[in-house]
Amino acid sequence: MNCSQCGKTAINQVEGQPLCVDCYLKLQQAIQMQNNRYLEEMNYLSDMMEATLGVYGVLPKYKINQPNQYINTGKISFNNINVDRSVIGAINPGEVKKIDVAMEQIKKSGNDELVAALKDFTEKIIESNELKQEEKNELLEQVSFIASQTALPKEKQKKSIVKPIMNNIKEIVSTIGTLYNLWEKVKPFLDNIFS
Repeated sequence: MNCSQCGKTAINQVEGQPLCVDCYLKLQQAIQMQNNRYLEEMNYLSDMMEATLGVYGVLPKYKINQPNQYINTGKISFNNINVDRSVIGAINPGEVKKIDVAMEQIKKSGNDELVAALKDFTEKIIESNELKQEEKNELLEQVSFIASQTALPKEKQKKSIVKPIMNNIKEIVSTIGTLYNLWEKVKPFLDNIFS
């Protein structure tokens, strides 16, 4: 019996179609890729639910087996934020992802100016040589929290927590000119949202 796809000797049948080793392998790989896409979609939907609720790390995530690992040699781009590969080990990409998800929610609400200001501020934090690694991660955590709060409805926002965090961010970046200037562009939007 010959393979219905390529004519080689068949070793297996799938839904009545004889398949050779190569074609059967390709079929299995295609099925695995399709399953991975479904799992990624479910993880994405879980992330969106968490972002909507403003609570992270609550819903379970599916582990996705990736057969091939590729090393990125250029910039890594989330939907909104660009990250140079040289700083990936120095920052928490999970926080950057949370900021990115929150920015998507803010964008949907029509506040594109805030998204642009947050993008610039976040990218400058990541790129900054004047901040220590701990300070970068601390700032990213704080920006992540504020961004996620911004994406929430007013009645669910934790304004009493946001204001001290905003003051702390200002204190950390006050000695770094470019970051301070960018923070001063973000702050009026946040003051308006959390007033």
